[in-house]
Amino acid sequence: MAKKNEEPTKEEVLAWYADQIELATVRRDLAVIQAETTKAEAERLQAAMMIGQIRAAEEEMKSQSPVETEA
Repeated sequence: MAKKNEEPTKEEVLAWYADQIELATVRRDLAVIQAETTKAEAERLQAAMMIGQIRAAEEEMKSQSPVETEA
């Protein structure tokens, strides 16, 4: 930028603002990606818990069923 105690040129100011806009865009994109990742991870964990509950229920049903004997 400009030397000490000098006003920045129009081009320098515009370049600074362009850099700030680019940085804000990257930050926004990162926030969106992080939110999507967090949501996907929560859905994955929820699905894993449901699978575990179904398997536990199946095992409980098997253990409570009368044992079949072969004829």
